[in-house]
Amino acid sequence: MKVILRTVMTLLLLPIFIQTASAQLTAELDSISVTSSRITSTISESGKSVAVIIQKQIEAMPVTSVDDLLKSIPGINVNARQGFGVQSDVGMRGSTFSQVLFMLDNVPLNDPLTAHFNTNIPVSLGEIGQIEIIRGPSSASFGADAVGGVVHIKTKMYMQREIDKPDGLLSYADADIAYGENNLRMGDLSFELQQDRWRLSTSIRGVFSDGERLPNPGFEAGVSDQTHYENYFELANFSTSLSYRMNDHWSWYVRGGADERDFSARYFYTRSEFDESVEQISSRWALGAITRDTGQNRTEFNISYRNVEDIFDFNSRIGSPVNEHITDQFFVNLSHEISLGDLGRSSLSNSRLMVGAQMLDKQIESTDRGNHQDRMGGIYLIGSAGWSSGFSLTASTRLQFDTQNDPEFLPQLSMAYNRGEITLRSSMGRAIRVGDFTERFISSQIEDLAPLRNIGNPDLLPERSWTFDIGMDWRPTNRTLISPTLFYRTSSDLIDYALTNSSDITNADNLQPDENYFYTLNIASSNTAGVEFLASHRFDVGSQKTVRTDAGYTWIRTSGNENEISKYIANHPKHQFSFTIDTSLSRFRITSESSYRVRNAESADLIAGDVPDGYFLTNLKLQYTFSGWPLAAYVQGLNLTDTRYQEILGAPMPGRWLMGGLKVRIR
Repeated sequence: MKVILRTVMTLLLLPIFIQTASAQLTAELDSISVTSSRITSTISESGKSVAVIIQKQIEAMPVTSVDDLLKSIPGINVNARQGFGVQSDVGMRGSTFSQVLFMLDNVPLNDPLTAHFNTNIPVSLGEIGQIEIIRGPSSASFGADAVGGVVHIKTKMYMQREIDKPDGLLSYADADIAYGENNLRMGDLSFELQQDRWRLSTSIRGVFSDGERLPNPGFEAGVSDQTHYENYFELANFSTSLSYRMNDHWSWYVRGGADERDFSARYFYTRSEFDESVEQISSRWALGAITRDTGQNRTEFNISYRNVEDIFDFNSRIGSPVNEHITDQFFVNLSHEISLGDLGRSSLSNSRLMVGAQMLDKQIESTDRGNHQDRMGGIYLIGSAGWSSGFSLTASTRLQFDTQNDPEFLPQLSMAYNRGEITLRSSMGRAIRVGDFTERFISSQIEDLAPLRNIGNPDLLPERSWTFDIGMDWRPTNRTLISPTLFYRTSSDLIDYALTNSSDITNADNLQPDENYFYTLNIASSNTAGVEFLASHRFDVGSQKTVRTDAGYTWIRTSGNENEISKYIANHPKHQFSFTIDTSLSRFRITSESSYRVRNAESADLIAGDVPDGYFLTNLKLQYTFSGWPLAAYVQGLNLTDTRYQEILGAPMPGRWLMGGLKVRIR
């Protein structure tokens, strides 16, 4: 055991001595295209703080889900309720989890019921081609919810839909099968077929476990006869896509699938000793894109539909009603981009203009929230220009419409100056977020609601914020990146749950007299300031032997109304350190990912709740690729130090979890 710990600590401390950082491919700032403002640009031209995770990194990292991948990115805070992608709240730059927009292939993923479901990613890890993390406000380009930033997941088929394969029939197949402790079974299978202008892909993913056996706080409180409970989970999704490039200018792409989840949700949402929650979520979804690109003009039409059924059983054993929610979300977006060239000026190397419109329709039928419909949309204008001097500028503006609120004007500006080894960048923008169905209507249909439960507020105003940042990307060598960023956000009408007496709640008639509830309110104001620092270095240590080291640090300070007892505001680490090492030694590959977080401690003895003020986590993956065979074997350890911790009060995170697996790749 001591040998193992010494080995782990050596891997963790190595980045400190060589001064490197951040789990992303940002050293090559001019080799990766991103759509941080919908207009495609390189990272160095965007003026934004952008991180990119590509497929090769996903395959190597000791992670099991997208939210695990995000934990090592500076500026992102992940509060999970379970491991393995069961459920996580993702904030960015100290934002609440509702203020981050998740997208898949240029359509929004954010669930209209609750942002707790935003990380229910409906595609397998094997189908993801690239994940773009856009820090800072992006509402002008992408719409509401993009306050803290955007996580844009792009599948391989979406990224390659406009590329011909003239070499005849090509087929690919990948399989990743693993087994681990607590009867963990994982499988990720994908298949791709390409011929000429046609592309087809299909994938299926499953993650199942009996879960850890944990002490039952309800037994200690005398309200349950079960001494322990199991944190089980069963997750599965299926996805298929088809694309066709009709000619040199036109292409179309469609994708559809299903996502099924069944898991223990005990203490996910409440602090009640009676909580024995289980939850089942079924999603059906489809999206499509039609693109016309002539070089100077580019038009894209996106459409998506998603149906989600959520069945939540708090404790039917004691007669608590089972809540059922069915949501439907329909989205369309149309954009047209024009390349204006140099506009007749020799100093102007490139300029582009995009105009677009989008509409989002959301509906819910719920046993405890009622039946409701919202519709929102906007028209936007985006312009970008670059000069031969190295200066680039992107300006965006949007007029946002909402059936529940007045129109909002959302401007945004980002700038970059590239000069040799250094890129200076800055951005500023206004963003909004509209309350979801849960924040506005939760528990409104439950008679005689028990104290300390959540109660919605149908009269919520939209959140409004301004964010400013300034940063630098320094590349002293072509293998090294050092990147500091300062940011500041000021928010008004921030939506959050605050402990409120029923006598002060005038728009709910199902509360008990003179009792306290977590009531959604527009907190008067909030100010968030922070620093992000990342660095990255890659070097060769011999033939076919490379080491890439990444590390990052984030400091965040959030202040709000001192007299408000808030449930989610400032629920982020004050300090967050991350360390990643990826070592390739011929056929061996060793990847470690570690982090240390400092945050506000929180406890609740009634439900054995304990959020520590600091905790250290480390994951490790060892992989060997067989010579002459399309086969690799790996062992993986999560939370090697067996840290006992919670990130959401009452929901225990997994302890040490060991697993092993095989990967097969047929080309």
